[in-house]
Amino acid sequence: MKSSIMTPLTPALSKLMKACVALKTTNSKTLAGHLNRSPATVRTEFQRILSILDTHSRFSALRIAEEQGWIGPSAEIE
Repeated sequence: MKSSIMTPLTPALSKLMKACVALKTTNSKTLAGHLNRSPATVRTEFQRILSILDTHSRFSALRIAEEQGWIGPSAEIE
């Protein structure tokens, strides 16, 4: 089900954020394995997220995304 809420995140960045919630981790290596990406790609994507959301922590980025309704507490990975 697609959300009608506008998000500044690209589909790939949203997928990464949803994976964080689903897997309950922000560990690059764990997320990379799950998403079939390299850990370096995941780190780069997190840097893009932090820049877009103007924050310095992965956890605060997740909090912002949840508060804005871009991802839910039980987000499913598409």
